[in-house]
Amino acid sequence: MKFKPKTAIMSGVAASVAGAATFYLKDRSNRIKVKETLTDFSTKVKDRTTKFRNSNVPIEKAGEPKDMEDSKMVSEGAQTSVDYYNKTQQ
Repeated sequence: MKFKPKTAIMSGVAASVAGAATFYLKDRSNRIKVKETLTDFSTKVKDRTTKFRNSNVPIEKAGEPKDMEDSKMVSEGAQTSVDYYNKTQQ
């Protein structure tokens, strides 16, 4: 088996990070801080994705068969859709 310096360096870095994390999380107050930080981050990500999901994103409606003008617009290509959008906004 050949010695691969890149693999050895990555293994050393991973072991160092694991050791530092173990040393830092040894104290109960640090574990609580990390848990609160991760919970806050998770909440922010969930709020942002929910906000995006609830917004009126026009792509969900694009190309519906019952809307003939919209279907025609999608089939003709992107530039036509931009022109159509500009005309409807004016």
